[in-house]
Amino acid sequence: MSIKFLLDENIPYALIELLQERGFDVQHLKKMGKQGAKNGEVYEIAENERSWIVTRDADFQNLRRFYQYNVAGIILFKLTRSKTEHLLNAMVRLLDKQKDKFAEKNLIIVEDYEIKIYEG
Repeated sequence: MSIKFLLDENIPYALIELLQERGFDVQHLKKMGKQGAKNGEVYEIAENERSWIVTRDADFQNLRRFYQYNVAGIILFKLTRSKTEHLLNAMVRLLDKQKDKFAEKNLIIVEDYEIKIYEG
């Protein structure tokens, strides 16, 4: 089963290329014409596509909503440094060290020095 990612509008386009180079299927809300979509709609798109939501929106750490929707999982970046390169480096570290976590539904919160994983 291939892993799919749905990038929220607050995620830089540069992550599309990084993920595609690693063989992942990637969609971006802005490229889909869905900028301004409410969180519920983002969940529904990800649910229909069986995609992982990748976001910087802290609202997606709500465990009740996470369990409510049948998405592949959520990756929430809570980095203090907002430059694109920091997010890309954090994603590479996540993919290299925690790739097994993408096999099942998880909420993954990536912070500067810690990765928190909540099982779905």
